Amino acid sequence: KNIFKRINKINLSKSSEEIFLNTIMTYSYLPQKNLSDKEFLKLKINWLIENNKDDILEEFLNSNQDFHNRSKVIQYLVDKNIAKANLNEGCKKSEFISKDIKDSYLEKFKIYCLIFKDKKNEAQLVFDILKEQGLSNKFFDRKINFLLGINAKPDNTIRDDNLLNFYLSSVTVPNFSYEPSQKTNKFIWEYLNAANLVKIENFDDKEKIQTLEIAANNNSLNKSKIFQI
Repeated sequence: KNIFKRINKINLSKSSEEIFLNTIMTYSYLPQKNLSDKEFLKLKINWLIENNKDDILEEFLNSNQDFHNRSKVIQYLVDKNIAKANLNEGCKKSEFISKDIKDSYLEKFKIYCLIFKDKKNEAQLVFDILKEQGLSNKFFDRKINFLLGINAKPDNTIRDDNLLNFYLSSVTVPNFSYEPSQKTNKFIWEYLNAANLVKIENFDDKEKIQTLEIAANNNSLNKSKIFQI
């Protein structure tokens, strides 16, 4: 655990990172007796996510059908593609969701993907099962009923507690407008950036300009966007 903490503070060279990856992805023996399989797997997955090793994570999903934190890896890959406003690719990642995974976030995204692919009857069936299992909520119900055409009137509620809720808000609220802050989730910043939803109505608003500059410096917003705005 201490080794991971130390490595997280270092900018590894390409060759050093390659050696480290080969080491942690070897399954021969655990590095020490007082570390469980689950703990070691959690360390590895967290490192891969924090270092954006998407290809390795996807390869790991393909090679291992059942492991602790599988849903966390899938959600990360799904969110990465929603953040890029690339729903086609995000929906491909939802194919990793098996019947064994009972995760409301992923099941909700799967329902949206079915609607996105114009499979509304199938989406309705999965949606009904989700509600029967008590894994839905009023916000999601209203958004999906509108997208399914059951409700003619859109729901104007905007939620930013997670990326999926924020995305559903952006595609269902007419004339969608959102004011991000320094506390806004990084994935939401990326989505706002990719979907061209960052707007400045008042150029004398120094606080908003500063918020955008901070987001750009944190790599949450493309710096060129500020100049375009």
